[in-house]
Amino acid sequence: MSVSVTSLPAGEVVVRPLTGALGCEISGVDLAHLSDAAFADIYQAFLNYSAVMFHDQELTQEQFAAFGRRFARLEDEPFLPHRADVPGVFYLRGAPRDGKSLSTQNLGWHADHTYQKNPSMGAMLYARDVPEAGGDTLFASNYLSYEALSPAMQVFLEDKIAIHDVLQYGLKSGHYSTATPKAIEVLLKMRQGFPQMPHPLVCKHPETGRKMLYLNQAWTVAIQGLAPDESQAILDMLKRHSVKDIFCCRFRYRNNSLMLWDNRAVQHSPNSDYTGQRLMWRVALHSDWVPGT
Repeated sequence: MSVSVTSLPAGEVVVRPLTGALGCEISGVDLAHLSDAAFADIYQAFLNYSAVMFHDQELTQEQFAAFGRRFARLEDEPFLPHRADVPGVFYLRGAPRDGKSLSTQNLGWHADHTYQKNPSMGAMLYARDVPEAGGDTLFASNYLSYEALSPAMQVFLEDKIAIHDVLQYGLKSGHYSTATPKAIEVLLKMRQGFPQMPHPLVCKHPETGRKMLYLNQAWTVAIQGLAPDESQAILDMLKRHSVKDIFCCRFRYRNNSLMLWDNRAVQHSPNSDYTGQRLMWRVALHSDWVPGT
């Protein structure tokens, strides 16, 4: 992957890679008024770099949603409570005002909706009001984490199926508890809506064809066919391995920045190292892809 500033063929889209692993910034475009040729170049950068940042974009909710729909249908969000005025757009509000419980706000490393049959194609965040520092998002490449495994480990994992479970992260993170009957009812409804989901540990990206290590720290809980101790030991190793610094990129927002990522190819982690207000708009991009197919 080149690390030089690159002008793509359409002439108006300028791509600046950010690390040797993944990620780029794109300039020279107005996302509210985007030609088909410019969008095609943006889509190719999305596939090439997995995570893309745009700065200085003046967008209404309608324009934000319209840009998302050029990629895919917008998904509903099962656990985001704040719906915006435009269908498919949700609010993400910031860290606790007292700044005393930041850890409960940090989702940690995850990939969106892998506890479903069809994980999201991608997602977008549009920064409406962000702090001067803090609140960055980190991304880790599923491609590179697979490619850095030893050949023997790649062969071992080739036919292994992992279980993704929405409940486990909620329990381990403290977002949910079994301490009250009401909390147990919430967890029961989650299980009824989202049964455990099997996905292969190694699969090919549906568009690039590149092999990936397909797991994430939040939802991947077990490997089928292995004893519990064996499964836990291998998953612990793979989860540590998958987010090594050499596979990662970090993005900093400013007001009117738009972050776009390929959820199939990365894990991401929001960093809650800030206090005060932070307001983002979010859309999730639907995919019919079933990992492993």
